[in-house]
Amino acid sequence: MTLVQPSTKVRFLLIASAMLATLSGCTDGPFFQLKKINPYIQSQWKKDREKTVVYSQRMDEMRLLKRQLPSMNEEEQARWVATLDDVLKKETSPSLRREAVLTLAVVNQRSDALRTIVPIARDENETVRLAVVHALEKNNTSDSTATLLSLAQSDRSNNVRLTATKSLGQHKTNEVRQFLASKLEDRSTAMQYSASLALKEQTGKNYGGDIEAWKQYLQGDEVPEPPVSIAERMQSMFR
Repeated sequence: MTLVQPSTKVRFLLIASAMLATLSGCTDGPFFQLKKINPYIQSQWKKDREKTVVYSQRMDEMRLLKRQLPSMNEEEQARWVATLDDVLKKETSPSLRREAVLTLAVVNQRSDALRTIVPIARDENETVRLAVVHALEKNNTSDSTATLLSLAQSDRSNNVRLTATKSLGQHKTNEVRQFLASKLEDRSTAMQYSASLALKEQTGKNYGGDIEAWKQYLQGDEVPEPPVSIAERMQSMFR
């Protein structure tokens, strides 16, 4: 079988077509020419665009719900909490699961909202677990405290452990105090600092990052606080 070599004119047209396809990729994707002759790719791109629109709409709706949920009556809130519980059980998008947790956080004083949030501490996605930490930070129930302690002690993400430790400043129990004291001995300076921030919240004392001063204070010693700098005074004014 003899292969027919393309003429010089045909080769030129092929090269020009390839160059055009490359340039067109800037505005319509790298497979612009292929898309024109391949209905399957056209169909797939249409589906991808539809998915993007659906995702964007769902995210906008979730954020709207987060703003409106606190002003709803008891019955409406209960219905939406049940809906969000269903979303968290079925949703595959980590971003939407995270947004669902943050939406529940605005009504975290509700027992049904709390029952929905706490199990999500086992979510596979780090950003979702961080949302759980945020949602439980200012809820001082025993379930919230236990969940945050568990995340601070054993979560596989260092970021989650640090954030959960800092959030325990709002949870003033002996168990939490003992945990924070133990973290002052941690090998990680970041963990030591997170523990010191939580202790500042708990005790009202401000030894900053002076870990030795915190240790002495927790042992019952009278430790004078360092003078507050002008920068710190300015920061406190805008909190």
